[in-house]
Amino acid sequence: MTPRTRRILGKAIVVTIIAIVATFALSFTARLALQMPIDWLSWVECTFIPILIGMPVASYIFSQAETIQDTCDKLEKSYAALRETHHRLTFVTGHDQMTGLLSRGEFIGRMERQRDEGECDTLLLIDPDHFSLINDRHGHSKGDETLVRIAKALVYVTRPGDSIGRLGGEEFGVLLRDIRKEQAIVIAENMRRQIEGIPWIKERRDDVKVTVSIGGAEIGRNAHAEDVLRAAGRCLFEAKRRGRNRVSFECELGSVEVSKIRRL
Repeated sequence: MTPRTRRILGKAIVVTIIAIVATFALSFTARLALQMPIDWLSWVECTFIPILIGMPVASYIFSQAETIQDTCDKLEKSYAALRETHHRLTFVTGHDQMTGLLSRGEFIGRMERQRDEGECDTLLLIDPDHFSLINDRHGHSKGDETLVRIAKALVYVTRPGDSIGRLGGEEFGVLLRDIRKEQAIVIAENMRRQIEGIPWIKERRDDVKVTVSIGGAEIGRNAHAEDVLRAAGRCLFEAKRRGRNRVSFECELGSVEVSKIRRL
């Protein structure tokens, strides 16, 4: 006998016993009140009628209740699995699979959040210097490893409330919440020094030092994400132009020159 059958049978027996007791109480009370005799047939009726009627009905009801409970449990598990799948899909679509950072679309979406009056975020664009040399000399696997280590360095330097994304290729973006230019410069310099200290490249004889150039721009209350990206991109190009491995928040370049960043 399965545990389910035992539960159903046990509950049905309890209900039947209660029905028998109730039947005896009502029947005998009525007979005494009406001064009717209590014979052997009364005992048989009060005993077997509840058993013949109550036991099957109670068994059916408890069987249906068990079935409904099993269905509810399966639905709950299915819902939990569906919710977990939804969370995973949301993470995959909103994050870069290699580094675990935000994707470009998710990052720009966070840039476009509404800001209160007087509040100002700051965008940093981070691009490794001479990244193609790392791939050429050490292979693409080491290039990917370098990007992962850069991502970890960015996470280490930033605060929990900041947003970090891989915007494409080897370019990263950091959104510093409620921080203006002066504080952002300090954080950007910490990033640059942290990344410069990545150890595994320095230990090789064909040394390729990992450094990054960083461009930054403030994001005002009504600023558009694409405009801020272009401004930070111009500052990033200026940092490259000035010798790389530096931070720049100022530039006098046109937007056309930003496309040259990829070649540096």
